[in-house]
Amino acid sequence: MWTLLSIWFHVLLLAYVRLLMLATDVLASIREINQEKWEKDIRSAASLDELLMLTDFPDWKLWRCRLKLKHVDSASFPEFRSPSVGSHRFTRFAANSYSLEVLKAIDEEWQKTQCMPRETCVDVAQELGTSNDMFFKPPCVSVFRCSGCCNKEGVTCRNTSTTYVDKILLSVVPFKYGPEPMLISVANHTACKCQEPQMIRRQALPHRKSGCFPIRQSEDSRRLCDRGLIWDCVEDRCVPYPSSNQAKTPSNTKAEDCEIDIEKCECIPKEVTSTRRYAPCLCAARRRQFNHTSCSCKRK
Repeated sequence: MWTLLSIWFHVLLLAYVRLLMLATDVLASIREINQEKWEKDIRSAASLDELLMLTDFPDWKLWRCRLKLKHVDSASFPEFRSPSVGSHRFTRFAANSYSLEVLKAIDEEWQKTQCMPRETCVDVAQELGTSNDMFFKPPCVSVFRCSGCCNKEGVTCRNTSTTYVDKILLSVVPFKYGPEPMLISVANHTACKCQEPQMIRRQALPHRKSGCFPIRQSEDSRRLCDRGLIWDCVEDRCVPYPSSNQAKTPSNTKAEDCEIDIEKCECIPKEVTSTRRYAPCLCAARRRQFNHTSCSCKRK
């Protein structure tokens, strides 16, 4: 009888030990899963406020109040008050906390790296997909494009909203056109978000026409468009310049019949300019001296 009881006792004891070991393994696995989840949450923290809350930072509530107040005022936080003024409950973890000024500097740097539209330079030729026969001056334009750090793995900072802005620059086709004013349209990102890469689809979505292949539409072989017009890469034709004021500034002298005087900034008829240019020679041939004041030949 005692032998049977002893056997049952050892069996129960062995079963208890096995259950205890199994429970320990389960708790260890749960703890490991919780640690992995905690680490994942820490890595995915999108703001300093979220990070301080996940790490159970002693003064994260003070930091949240600072965010609500939108400014740092040392007199507003008990951490900076005189010991005789504020409550002592906020200084209990003073040895483990940081200055709010330090947290402010970290938060400012964090905000600068967020996924958002940033002003950057893009290469015009690559943006339009033009051939190597044409180049632009300036070669780059300033637009806003999505950029920044994402807090999760497998995602990138991508645009969710796009507009197109017009840029005017000079295009040059060596030995053919140029420099010729040209109107181009460039994508400008207005909103961004950290997203997973898009899946490649068989049916390509309709995209905006790219490229810029000007065709001469001017009677003047040296110009791409007639005077007062500008080549539009989107319309593929010459269009009126948006702020052209030629109609408001009539001139009695045709541009072909005059030459710009860089000293007076006036358009002077070519006959006058040629006379002025060769006047000293004419006076010398007459054995006289050219007078710049009266613009005439005088005796020596």
